[in-house]
Amino acid sequence: MTTKSSLATALKSVGGAKEFKRKHQQYRESVYYIDADRRNLLKKYSDNWVAVYNSKVIAHGKRYRDVVKTVEREKLPIGEIALKFLSSRKRITLF
Repeated sequence: MTTKSSLATALKSVGGAKEFKRKHQQYRESVYYIDADRRNLLKKYSDNWVAVYNSKVIAHGKRYRDVVKTVEREKLPIGEIALKFLSSRKRITLF
């Protein structure tokens, strides 16, 4: 169970409720971009992990950790970036 004080602490750690909402909206827009443009993205990045930020693919690769390292190296806000594996094959994902 989340208490008001732990919620307040969590929100403070990300810059407050307004900043949390902004970051969450940015993340949602990145996910939406992937889903909306999936067909075109599959043509370019089939069987690759893609990282999307501001409606733009900022990194891609065969291995998740390599894509994350690229994002970290560029000092981009990982919490606002959508990371998704693109494949035309049916797969079961845990997230």
